[in-house]
Amino acid sequence: MSNIKYNEHEEAYELPYKIWGEMMTVRFYTESEETIISNLKDIAKKLAQLDSGKGTVAGMLIDEGYYEGSAADALAKILKIEDVYVDIDDEDIVVCFDTGTDDGFMKGFVHVELFGELFEITGWVT
Repeated sequence: MSNIKYNEHEEAYELPYKIWGEMMTVRFYTESEETIISNLKDIAKKLAQLDSGKGTVAGMLIDEGYYEGSAADALAKILKIEDVYVDIDDEDIVVCFDTGTDDGFMKGFVHVELFGELFEITGWVT
């Protein structure tokens, strides 16, 4: 039996997953649960890449001017993650999430996408 649940309000499938040291609900936007199951190996690789990419994201936030501090290692320790979802379309698997801090050095959270092997900050969460 699967741990995958359907959330009618979000119109997405959901699965609990541990990312950056905390359990959270990951949403999946796809037509069917079977699509998730048939892509589970690739999805797991993407989520593992996200889980191990906290330092990379921290460096990007500094380099691209979203965070006013200068120490990526220190930022990586305080980064928060929320609203993680996976979009599965035509064999493309994109992991999206919002990240930021509440330490006063960021004006809010930013939206980030993991497409292929690269993280991309797409802008401030509005």
